[in-house]
Amino acid sequence: MFRPTPMTRWFKTLTLATALCAAPTLSGVASAAGPAKLEKLAVVDLQRCIMETEQGQAATKELEKALQRSEAKLDRAQKELQKQATDLQAKAAMLSPEEGMRREQELMRKQAELQQLYEEQSVKLQEKEAQLTEKIYRNVAKVVKQLAAEEGLQVVLVRSPATVIYANPKIDLTNKVIVAYDKQFK
Repeated sequence: MFRPTPMTRWFKTLTLATALCAAPTLSGVASAAGPAKLEKLAVVDLQRCIMETEQGQAATKELEKALQRSEAKLDRAQKELQKQATDLQAKAAMLSPEEGMRREQELMRKQAELQQLYEEQSVKLQEKEAQLTEKIYRNVAKVVKQLAAEEGLQVVLVRSPATVIYANPKIDLTNKVIVAYDKQFK
């Protein structure tokens, strides 16, 4: 059988006292101000803004070039490693056990270096993408804020399948944002 200890009784008393003290205050605030009526709402598809603005398209091209350079660098390193592995297999019978072991260890070291290079390139690309996307996002936020003020909007939501399941196309500001963005940020 559970018996309340002095500590649990004290905690329950404190919790009840806090709730009773806060209740009149909260109800007074709610009745005095009343909830704001939501009248003007819009949605913006950030992904479209990033992909369809001139800066977004330029950033995408820049990322694609960086990806191509990275892939070329990794391909060269991979081909060199493959060439050395093939060479070792062809000459394995002619090498002393010590020399064979040394070359095998060298290949394993180069494989580890290739893996490290792959990870470094991946991190660099992710950082570059985040940097470019963040810049565009900040600019989109400025444009949205201006449009919201001009059109008297109370709330502008990010349109994505995870946040907004349905929105009437009439409240979608994405096209206006893209046009205003391209005018403002050339």
